[in-house]
Amino acid sequence: LEFIPSFGNFLTIRVGKAQEVYKRLLRRGVIVRPVGGSYQLPEHLRVTIGLESENARFLEALEKALAG
Repeated sequence: LEFIPSFGNFLTIRVGKAQEVYKRLLRRGVIVRPVGGSYQLPEHLRVTIGLESENARFLEALEKALAG
């Protein structure tokens, strides 16, 4: 996936229909932040870097959310 380089504790990644992916992740108990609106990045989500186990859970949920 494309991403915006970051020096903080989060990544901004391009997922396509970010609102749909956001809702799918939320249903799986994974909270991210859509960054459309004032940032004008409707295809992007902001994801905070967590513990290794949290990152693994996010990646597993993201794969499922992107598949539909």
